[in-house]
Amino acid sequence: MYNKLSNFYITNKKNVNNYLLYLMCCFYLFPIIYVCMYYDNSCSISSIICDEKIKYIILFFMILMGCSTILYEYRRNDIYSLIIISILLISIYILIYFPENNILHYIFASTSFISILLFMIRHYYRICNQYNYILQILVFIQILLIILMIRNCFLNLSIFLFESIYLLIFAIFYLYIHNK
Repeated sequence: MYNKLSNFYITNKKNVNNYLLYLMCCFYLFPIIYVCMYYDNSCSISSIICDEKIKYIILFFMILMGCSTILYEYRRNDIYSLIIISILLISIYILIYFPENNILHYIFASTSFISILLFMIRHYYRICNQYNYILQILVFIQILLIILMIRNCFLNLSIFLFESIYLLIFAIFYLYIHNK
C-alpha cells in the first residue's frame, strides 16, 4: 500500500513539474515572438524589449513565466536555485524599465547574465558526474559567450547574436536538468 502511494506521489509530482515547465515555455514563447517580430538589425535584445511600444507586453508575459518558474523551482526544493532564479527574474523585470543607455540597465542586464551562469554552475556541480559532458560543454559555452558579450560591449559592437545563443543554451540546459 505504501509503495503504491509513494509511486502515485512521485508520478503526480512529475506531472505537476511537467505542467509548470510547459507553462514556462508557453509564456516565454510570447517574448520570443515579439523579439523576432521587432528585430531590425538591433544591437541587443534589450533594444527590442525596452521599446515603449512592447515593453509592457513583454513584462506581462515575463511575469507570468516568472510565476510558473518560481513555483517550479520551489517544488524542486533547492533554496539556492530558487534564490538565483528570483534574482534573475527581478533583474529582468527591472532592466525592461530602463532604456539601454542607462547605467542601471547595464547593471541589471549584467546581473541577469551572471545569474544564469551561476544557476548553470550550481546545477552542474549538483548533478554532474565525471561523464556528464553535456553539462560541462554547456557551461563552458556560456562562459565563452559572456566573455564575448563583455568584449563587444566595450567595443560598442552588436551583442544580439551572443545574447540569443546565451539564452538558447540556458533553455537547453534548463530542459536538460528537468528530469535530474
